[in-house]
Amino acid sequence: MKQTVDETSRVVSLKEKIAYGLTEVACNPMYTIFCSFLVYFYTDVIGVNPAAVGTIILVSRVFDGFSDVLAGNLIEHTHAKSGSARPWILRIAIPLGIAYVAMFTVPDCGEWGKLIYIFVSYNAIQSVVYTIANAAMSALPTYMTADRTSRSSCYAVRLFIAAATQTVLSLKFMNIIEALGGGQRAWIRLAAILGTIAAAVFAIVYLTTRETVVSGGQNGEDVPLLVGLKALLRNKYWFSVLAMQFCCVLHQVTTLTVGVYYAKYILNDAKLVGNIIMYHHFPALVVMLLLPVAIDRGVSKRSMAVLSGLSMLLGSAISVVYASGVPFIVSMGLRGIGFGGFSSVIYGMLADTVEYGEWKTGVRTQAINVTANGVGQKIGSGIGTAAFGAVLTMCGYDGLAEVQTASAVNGIRFLFIVAPIAIYLVLIVLAWCFHLDQQFPQIQKELQERKQLAGQ
Repeated sequence: MKQTVDETSRVVSLKEKIAYGLTEVACNPMYTIFCSFLVYFYTDVIGVNPAAVGTIILVSRVFDGFSDVLAGNLIEHTHAKSGSARPWILRIAIPLGIAYVAMFTVPDCGEWGKLIYIFVSYNAIQSVVYTIANAAMSALPTYMTADRTSRSSCYAVRLFIAAATQTVLSLKFMNIIEALGGGQRAWIRLAAILGTIAAAVFAIVYLTTRETVVSGGQNGEDVPLLVGLKALLRNKYWFSVLAMQFCCVLHQVTTLTVGVYYAKYILNDAKLVGNIIMYHHFPALVVMLLLPVAIDRGVSKRSMAVLSGLSMLLGSAISVVYASGVPFIVSMGLRGIGFGGFSSVIYGMLADTVEYGEWKTGVRTQAINVTANGVGQKIGSGIGTAAFGAVLTMCGYDGLAEVQTASAVNGIRFLFIVAPIAIYLVLIVLAWCFHLDQQFPQIQKELQERKQLAGQ
């Protein structure tokens, strides 16, 4: 059945935006664990060398980044009655639930046995299960509507729910582990709870959303993977968003992954990571709550991204001088404000590159555009985690030692306070050079004219 312009460009209701945003209740706990707690689990709970863990994650993230492209292509070529992305939301629900538990069931079989299990399980979870789940949920708004304002608002609602979920979980994670008895078994029990919730939520999202947009060439035909990738390589704004996502992930590594160690060895209580994340996430939540309204009213995503980078830069500069006390809280709040603003607009910026790519090449491959961007996210996370592990090892860090060396503690301070400055400077420059907002109305007009001519 031929779709009408009105149907494909529909305004998505708030109810459906919230339904879509619930995908983060399913996936964000796993993302939070990856960012904040998994490395800590490997080094301080089961006693694996941090450099070895960092290397495994870096290698795995490279493979994982390319699996995003394959997942996007899989969604692009899915034409079920329920759509392209929605079927995979349902199909991956149960495997996602199982993956939560598999993260922590590392057997006690010696150093090499543990490393082998970590390598295999990490790749199976990240490169297959989480990749398909994240690809489906990231691509879904581009299939729900072609209206860029509604689409951007969908992503903003999702990112608000993501930040809320991450804040609550991060604040209470270590307390829940302690309440469940501590040790590896407690981690497994918590994972079982989170996995059950994830499977149920994905089923709900499948039932409460709908797709109206098809992808492909100008006539809606399937686009071969190599053709889609060739078109993607001609999309300069996609590369800009890729680089910005890379910076954003590095920010999360230095704030969340390093934050657990900062709490344990600088603040002398690992559970205080919840306070650090609260100082960061609460302002981010406020910004994320307001941004969907601003986006609906036409706020410039480029301007928001630049201001967000400046906020994070100012926060980092303050923490260089004041590493504790009220100024430190303010510095984390400014980092959070910037992160909230940037996160609220980046996926909308990414979705806009779909129309730019179609205008430039005649090929519309929204799933590949959106999911291939995970390369930047995952490689960024891998490089950041590997660098963190390498620095800790060079500084003499030992996860099973009761007291760390002064050099290890200084390494943690550097990674948490000083290193982010370079990341934010690069982010600001990239956002400043992103001019698609100004070009988009003309691009949209020309695309509409092409479709009208094709329909005659």
